[in-house]
Order: sequence, then C-alpha cells, then structure tokens
Amino acid sequence: MSVRQFVIDSGSVTRGLREGKWYILTLNGEPLAEVKPIRRRRFVPTAEAQAVFATAPAVDWDEVRADLNAVIDDDLRDPFEGTDL
Repeated sequence: MSVRQFVIDSGSVTRGLREGKWYILTLNGEPLAEVKPIRRRRFVPTAEAQAVFATAPAVDWDEVRADLNAVIDDDLRDPFEGTDL
C-alpha cells in the first residue's frame, strides 16, 4: 500500500488493523514501513508479576472488612415492597 493510499484510506486501514491485518507502506514503489496491530499480552510471566507484587504494600484484611461493613448494609429487603407489583 502506498503512503498516499494509506493517508487517503486511513479509516479502512484502521479497521483492517483491528481485524489483525498487516500493511507494508511503500514510497515510490519501495518498501518504507510495516504497519501492524499491537499484540496484547494475554498473560503476564510469573517472574514479572512477582516483581510487581514484591513491592506492593501488605493488605490488612481486618481493615478491608471494617471498611466494607461501614458502607454495606447486610439487611435483606423485598425490592418490590410498597409497589403495586
């Protein structure tokens, strides 16, 4: 695909990239650049995840429970009470 065609038809190229298509841009018939979609990682390597969590602060679960108890009402109510349903 020529650079000119790329500029003119960028919407189509964007849709193609979303579908996983790759493009080689040419200038005067010579390859200039490769345009390809960014591959999203589906997993994080174990060592990388461990490195991130190694510096994370410890979680005080008693504090988390206290915070949740302060904002969540455990009483069950009929959501239709007082309606004509």
